[in-house]
This record gives sequence, C-alpha cells and structure tokens, in this order.
Amino acid sequence: MELIGKINRRKIFYVPIINNSEWKSSLPKNDWVAFTIADNEDEELVPPIVKLCMDKNVAFTCSAGTFALSTENYFDEEIAFRALDYEMRTKKEFDFENSPITTCHQNFSEGFWFSAIAAHDSDKEIDTIVCLDFTKRKVKRHLTELIEKINNGWLPNDEEIELAEYDS
Repeated sequence: MELIGKINRRKIFYVPIINNSEWKSSLPKNDWVAFTIADNEDEELVPPIVKLCMDKNVAFTCSAGTFALSTENYFDEEIAFRALDYEMRTKKEFDFENSPITTCHQNFSEGFWFSAIAAHDSDKEIDTIVCLDFTKRKVKRHLTELIEKINNGWLPNDEEIELAEYDS
C-alpha cells in the first residue's frame, strides 16, 4: 500500500491489485473507505476482493470504472449474504446501520472527490482512503493529479460520465 497524498486529514493510499501479492495484508483493519477502480475485463477479480474488504471492516465503498455498478452490486450482495447468515446464526434481526455504505460513480473524478471529501459515517472516524486499482492500465497518475487539484479547491464537473485517465 503506497501513500500517494493527503486531503484534509485523510490519507490516500494506492494499491494495484494485479501482480502484487502483498496488497491483501496491507489493508486497514477498521473504518476505511475503499475507492475501487474496475473495468469490465476485471470482473473475476471483484468478488474475492469484495469479501476481503468486508472482512477488513470497510466502512464505505465508492466504485468507479466501467464495472462500477456491478462492483457496487457485489458489495451490496455480500452485505445481504452476511446479514442473512447473521440472522440465521443468532435468530436476531440484522441492523443494517452497522453495514458499509456503498456508492458507484460513472464520473471517475467525481467518485474520487466523493470518496476523499464527502464519504463519512457519523459513528466512525474515517481517515483512510484506499484506492484499489483492479485495472491492467493503472490510474495512479490520475489519482495523484486529482489529489493536487482537490487540495487546491477544485470541484469535479457535473458531467454524467467521465472515464479514468490511465497511466498506460
């Protein structure tokens, strides 16, 4: 996990998934935001990583890339599966107030801005954003540019769709 910047009190980390066997052990243990970047060709990577993020107590997920909606749906399904498992094991109703909040963004810059500035949980202190890059072409450069722009007061455009700018 590489620290690529800070926005206000939030540390922004970048984690490329492909060809990086060490990334799993570096995830925070509690109260963090996962900004996921996955494209359609990355689909097979998404389900196991969603489970791992849930195991690591992610508080908020913001999904971007061409696979954003499906990535958010995987998170929502995993939350539902875990709620059902809890209810079957304990015979108590699951409190969804304690589950992660999920979002998806077709506008990459707006999604990153949202994860870094607006994503919050009133019951948790969130100061870590982990950018999980599923893509082969990588988006680290785009993220570092966005960090600088946001720290200089920039706001995302309101275009409905804005794709990531890839490193290669």
